[in-house]
Amino acid sequence: MRTIEIRFPVILFLVFLVMATAACNQEKTDENKSVNQPPASTVAFNLYKDANLTVEVFKIDSIEHNGNRGWGYDIMVDGKIYIHQPNIPAIMGNNGFSSEEDAQEVGDFIIQKLKNNIIPPSVTPEELDSLGVLD
Repeated sequence: MRTIEIRFPVILFLVFLVMATAACNQEKTDENKSVNQPPASTVAFNLYKDANLTVEVFKIDSIEHNGNRGWGYDIMVDGKIYIHQPNIPAIMGNNGFSSEEDAQEVGDFIIQKLKNNIIPPSVTPEELDSLGVLD
């Protein structure tokens, strides 16, 4: 019975010591991250700074796209397809844009994100709404 009484306080002390050490190490790690590393959302090197970025808009053929119609866009990087977007991104369904101008507007928006080093260059329904491309 006596050995249990001695072991319990020792084990409790060791658990407390491990937790205190871990908490101190976590604080030091957080301090080092904020000083030495950029935020995770930024990329130090912009791959698209000097690239030739263009938008090519295309009409969606209903036979090839499960009966859907509309407009889509390709983002070209130095003449090669980087993003193929046959439907409206961030919106449920597979519908294309209702006009060539709408597809061009969103494609230009994506290019601006790439030029500003926003990776991945995704869009939200709110951004699409502010661009005026949602019907």
